[in-house]
Amino acid sequence: MARYDLQGLSLGEVRARPRSPWRYGEFLPLRGDPVSLGEAATPLLFCPRLSEGWRTEVWLKDDSGMPGATFKARGASVGLSRAVELGAKRIVMPSAGNAGGAWSLYAARAGVDITVTMARSAPAANQAEVTMAGAELILVDGSIADAGRVAKEIAQESGAFLSTTFSEPYRLEGKKTAWLEVFDDLGDDHSMRLPRTVVLPVGGGVAALALAKAADEVRTLGWTGDEPPVIVGVQAANCAPIARAFDRGDDDVVSWEADPYTIAAGMRVPAPSEGALVLDCVRRSGGSMLAVSEDAIVAGVKELASTEGIFACPEGASAFAAAQELAGRGELEGPVVIYNTGSGAKYAEALSKHQSEQVG
Repeated sequence: MARYDLQGLSLGEVRARPRSPWRYGEFLPLRGDPVSLGEAATPLLFCPRLSEGWRTEVWLKDDSGMPGATFKARGASVGLSRAVELGAKRIVMPSAGNAGGAWSLYAARAGVDITVTMARSAPAANQAEVTMAGAELILVDGSIADAGRVAKEIAQESGAFLSTTFSEPYRLEGKKTAWLEVFDDLGDDHSMRLPRTVVLPVGGGVAALALAKAADEVRTLGWTGDEPPVIVGVQAANCAPIARAFDRGDDDVVSWEADPYTIAAGMRVPAPSEGALVLDCVRRSGGSMLAVSEDAIVAGVKELASTEGIFACPEGASAFAAAQELAGRGELEGPVVIYNTGSGAKYAEALSKHQSEQVG
């Protein structure tokens, strides 16, 4: 992971800058100007009905407004910018869907060639996003693990910059900015404030590790005296290798053998490369891993939209469903932040299909 010399950096100095991920430049690995699509800080929304019903303070970090309509823009903007700084002329990466779309958009902005490998089962909307951005799309049989194998082969043969989850540290640094925004928004005039509990979706697990790293960095600076957040990671029951390992008390994460299909396409990661690292991060926070059903995910999309007016993606709705389960058991300590990683509008067709199948 990247490390920074942050001595002497003041919170007031940072807060004097415009609100955007780039406000936190000293926390990022870039030396020059980033490849940007006008990223702005996304809202941290207070949820009054959930707070009342769950009897604790509930917030939702809503990244649906990022370029490409998902949080993947955070990792793509920093990751691609750093790759360009390092001299990359061509990039190759595997994706379950949204990351490929985001990286393709930023590659187009930068004028860099990119090849994205995806499973044939990846959402059609994401496939279209990649091709509309002018990227090369290669579809493979199997899962994202198979797409990763093909991407690695292409990189070895062509010398392209390989961007896979955890193969380079830069996308994690980009995703860290979501949590710096959260800590900033929760804080007062003099300090940042850390949530007591964060509930977030887990595919490869980058967001969870980014959260822990961001909390460690601001605590080291003395910008908060709060304890690090308890991390609750959420996976779809149809693809839950890390949650299964947590339940079993295992230290290692083995591949998910069954069909990993879930409407939450970003969590179709049957063999997370650093699953053990994510598992350890969650445990050290005092948190847990939960698996939620497809019906609970879709119901979560509907409930968030109808009660709080937030049209969450299925991944974000999975975090809501898990938080709801914990609240029902009296195990949710606030302030709570639920992470919605994208817009439900990108999943409209899949959501409609799921509802039709349930009615039928």
